Amino acid sequence: MNERTEELRLRVAAALARKFSPLQLHEVRKRFGSLWKALAAPKGELTSIKGITISKISLLKETLASGAVEKELERCAASNTTHLMPEDAGYPRLLKEIADPPVVLWMRGTLTDEDQLCVAIVGSRNADYYGMQQAARFSRDLGARRITVVSGLARGIDTAAHTATLEAGGRTIAVVGSGFDELYPPENVRLAKEIEKQGALVSEFPLATPAHAKNFPQRNRIISGLCAGVIVAQATKRSGSLITARFASEQGREVFAIPGKIDSGEHEGCHALIKEGAKLVENVGDVLAELHGLDQLPAEAAPPREKQAFKGTAAELALYTLLKPSDPVNVETLIASSGMPAAQVNATLMTLEMRKLVHQLPGKNYVRTGP
Repeated sequence: MNERTEELRLRVAAALARKFSPLQLHEVRKRFGSLWKALAAPKGELTSIKGITISKISLLKETLASGAVEKELERCAASNTTHLMPEDAGYPRLLKEIADPPVVLWMRGTLTDEDQLCVAIVGSRNADYYGMQQAARFSRDLGARRITVVSGLARGIDTAAHTATLEAGGRTIAVVGSGFDELYPPENVRLAKEIEKQGALVSEFPLATPAHAKNFPQRNRIISGLCAGVIVAQATKRSGSLITARFASEQGREVFAIPGKIDSGEHEGCHALIKEGAKLVENVGDVLAELHGLDQLPAEAAPPREKQAFKGTAAELALYTLLKPSDPVNVETLIASSGMPAAQVNATLMTLEMRKLVHQLPGKNYVRTGP
């Protein structure tokens, strides 16, 4: 067993134990050079690091001896999941520079040299149509300029950002707050598979880690850490995306905010960021001008997508035809226009949502997600 494999086993064990913070592990690595060297040092030296206790060290050794690490690594190998550590050549350069970089990342897909220049797009899970539209517009334009779009695979703005980037032929990275076996939300599992083909899924958590709420702030520092800048597309005052913006500011990244309706609480978070000094942006040119003159990057046309005939039931086709990508239609209007019973319309809309053909907006309004 080589030195890298031994170190990887120990870092995976620390992740499985779930008792060590990223900052603690980074401090151990900085002081001793590796976790293996730290374990070989006198206990007094290791416990001199804030938060490292004898009981935590014992738990780490128990996890190593339990066989859990070997099971995790076997499952990773079987699912094309790889690992990256800061010492590895492929570890993202900007992420390595933050105060508490992950000592090991789980990854599916690939990271390339193109991904050295990333911009994050984040925002509300319960986004309105305007927010979704702007997230998609910025993502398409970034993707067309070969700038990788980073987001968190959540509902709403994240989904719009990943989807639009893929449609533009660009690369996208999804940083998730769970293990890959517990992707959340479940309806984005198919999207995650597409991201693997045209970018990467990244996590700091072992495969079977559930999507606990406490994981997401930890995840957010990785989103901002990967990027030169973070765009908040839509946010309330309590939106988790503001945590990502705060991390970005602390990490020395640019923070951008897309303005929304001044009388809508759904956009208050973005307006608050602008008041605090975030750059107000109206288009991707505004973003790239702040990132060292990158507004001169030419946009590349996305490869044409082959149009496919609609496949579905007569009811699905009827509702799909009544909807448009840019004009939300209320469910009551769909019931009246289609002549179908309300129960059938609601059931059919649910099916179309699951197929990613329509998107529900607040107030039971719907839009088509395709042309």
